[in-house]
Amino acid sequence: MGKIVVLTGAASGIGRASATRLAAAGWTVVMLDRAFDTAWRAVDARSFAMHCDVSEPASVEAAFAAIDTQLGTIDALVCSAGTLRIGAIVDMSIADFDALYHVNTRGAWLVARAAVQLMRKRRDPAALRRIVFVGSISAIRPKVGNGAYGAQKAALHTLTGVMAAELGGEGILVNAVAPGTVDTPMIQAMQDASQTGRYRPSGTSPLGRVAQPEDVAAVIEFYLGDQSNYVTGTVIPVDGGTRAAFVPPAA
Repeated sequence: MGKIVVLTGAASGIGRASATRLAAAGWTVVMLDRAFDTAWRAVDARSFAMHCDVSEPASVEAAFAAIDTQLGTIDALVCSAGTLRIGAIVDMSIADFDALYHVNTRGAWLVARAAVQLMRKRRDPAALRRIVFVGSISAIRPKVGNGAYGAQKAALHTLTGVMAAELGGEGILVNAVAPGTVDTPMIQAMQDASQTGRYRPSGTSPLGRVAQPEDVAAVIEFYLGDQSNYVTGTVIPVDGGTRAAFVPPAA
């Protein structure tokens, strides 16, 4: 069956691009998303899908119990599930703030905690295992109107470093990617004027475009490969240089 990776938020965007890329590279991919059916099902020869709402502890527990029953252990986890709410921090509703926290921070922690229990069942204790969190450039360079999202992604970056230190002795590497603006359904919905029309990109990329999901998936694949065997506790910006220096608008 080869190495096994679990991906949350796998129905679209970065999660879907990562699932496609890793399956093509020979990984057995378990795709979790609240858009999927509850039952465990085969998608193709290398992929399985199951419902999981990372904001609900019972849903996470049920999904990983099914993974345990079907596969017994895993080699890697990619936490890509995310949600976005925008607006001034002091004007944001409690419901919106809590929605960000329960998916972007607590949800990632719940999933990682469950995944580590399965990683510890790996028969070869010398084999490296991996966790990759999808953070955000907003956690490195906060943005007005996006402060709550950035703060909770910053918390996720902190979890990345601490978990890397705590789990390194067990051979579990923990890293994160920090995308800038990515052309995903979530961002497209936020840019739709009929919805809110208030979303603004993270800045002008020196490369002249926003990221595609595949740009981020490529860095995630690096984290899961042998090239990163001595890399843990890091956050790699995937933003086309947006945070490197301010690009003034053309006159």
